[in-house]
Amino acid sequence: MLEPVAKTPVISESTTHDQFESQNLQTKKIEEKKTLVALFLPFSGKNKDLGWSLFNAATISLFDNDHNNAIELVLIDSKDTPKEAELAFKQIVDRKIKIVIGPVFSQAIPAIEKEAKRNEITVISLSNNQELIGKINSDGGVFLAGILPEAQMDRIIEYGIDQGKLNFATIAPNSQYGRTISSLFSKIVRDRDGNMITSEFYDSNGVNIDRTVERVINAFTLSSNLTKGKSKLKKDVVLADKDRVYPQIIFVPESGKMLSKIAAALKKLNKDERDFQLIGTSQWDDSAIANDSNLLGAWFPAPENGRFRNFERSYYQSFNKFPPRISSLVYDLTAATIELANRSGRLKAPKIVDFIGYENPPINGFDGIDGPFRFLPNGLVQRNLAVLQVGGGRFDTIDHAVERFLKY
Repeated sequence: MLEPVAKTPVISESTTHDQFESQNLQTKKIEEKKTLVALFLPFSGKNKDLGWSLFNAATISLFDNDHNNAIELVLIDSKDTPKEAELAFKQIVDRKIKIVIGPVFSQAIPAIEKEAKRNEITVISLSNNQELIGKINSDGGVFLAGILPEAQMDRIIEYGIDQGKLNFATIAPNSQYGRTISSLFSKIVRDRDGNMITSEFYDSNGVNIDRTVERVINAFTLSSNLTKGKSKLKKDVVLADKDRVYPQIIFVPESGKMLSKIAAALKKLNKDERDFQLIGTSQWDDSAIANDSNLLGAWFPAPENGRFRNFERSYYQSFNKFPPRISSLVYDLTAATIELANRSGRLKAPKIVDFIGYENPPINGFDGIDGPFRFLPNGLVQRNLAVLQVGGGRFDTIDHAVERFLKY
């Protein structure tokens, strides 16, 4: 276990011995009342750089928001494997810490969720793995603070349909992730009364991307006036191009170099200059994508990023490097914990019910770098998303996030 971060009293040269003893005693009393919050992050191993970057974000939040010295951060190294995380979590149990921010990766959650419930510990993970929903009860368990893929896809599909684009296709990696995301996307399209034309998959080595992209560009269904009331067309019917319904929106759940390669192929192989809109996920909220000319005009769902850019500048000034995008989650979760610790008077650590709050905090929850967010009884952390457009070196908000939540 690493040393906790603690604020120390300021001692000037004119401080007398009695004053020092009195001030030291007051500090100890304050610290005894602090709410201990574990940062359960990878501080060693292959992901240690990420872990320390997230710690930096929590530290900034502490000094921005903890004016009453309400919490004390305790660093617990979750390391690399679920087994190591399970062993490290015992330190949290032994220290009777009741609030945990982390872990980062979803594979550690099954190893700790039973101990969290048994010991009435509130764990706020950074995961967005929808398979882990429900790992919570009224006393303890795991919240998922990451933005779930379903929420992202539903937001961008809804926006696309509102713009009159009803026909969808997917280009996804031929992996468990790709097929799961593609299946979810198709379901949401159908639930929204859209038309799912095709889902195509490419190998992880990317050798068949051009063929995959060509299949998507040229895929079509038949106009409803040709198929209505008919089981199939006659063999001698000649189709005009106007009878074919091509994709209006192409979804690419990818990032990095592979995304850039797919976007370039879509531009190169669209020989008939068909009009389609490229969309993605919040993974696209990355400066490399903002500067990719092949993605100019593409849409993706994400929190509005104005506040994050301000935070990014502050982080850079403090640490001489840019923060990972996920760091805003840690900043916001630390700030929310501080708010609840102040509200409870520091007599006891906030519990699950305090985070959920029902009406206290009000239905709209907390306000953070990524906008309003709230903790739901099913273990999700809900955020309302904006739709952003790649604008050539920047991201433009083309549809703002709703500022208030619906009552649950």
